Amino acid sequence: MSLTKVGDWQRAGAVLKALNSYLVPAFKGRLYEDSQVILEVLRGHIDKQDLSWTPLSQRTIELKGGDETIYIESGYLRDNIDVRKIKSSQKDVTYFIGASAWKKHPSGVKFSDLMIWLEYGTDKMPPRPLIRPTVDEMENQIRSGWYDFLKDYIGGIK
Repeated sequence: MSLTKVGDWQRAGAVLKALNSYLVPAFKGRLYEDSQVILEVLRGHIDKQDLSWTPLSQRTIELKGGDETIYIESGYLRDNIDVRKIKSSQKDVTYFIGASAWKKHPSGVKFSDLMIWLEYGTDKMPPRPLIRPTVDEMENQIRSGWYDFLKDYIGGIK
């Protein structure tokens, strides 16, 4: 069995190349918007204390001057979780949402290490997941948003 190409393939290639110049920026923009939404949901969970975290130990509460909030001491952690572009080319982009490995917490601990300890726990502290539950919570919303975005975007191309 053999296939024969029929039609103006040069023109088809030119159309696809032109379409790419519209799609890539639109996709990158949508990905950045989604990253910002996830960041706000993460911060919202910290503010609302609405995830099922193991309560702080009495000793930790005493060290915090009676404050029982989790992920909040000075506000540094909440305020420094961010969205960073870690890879970009003409064709793709990768965003990271979380704690920078280049920042240090005021305690002197690498910020990313602190977030890993909070997320997964240590031998002295139970896990208090923030990232995983937020990703699970947002997955369907993000997927549905991309479905609608693609349907509207492709539907608008004539």
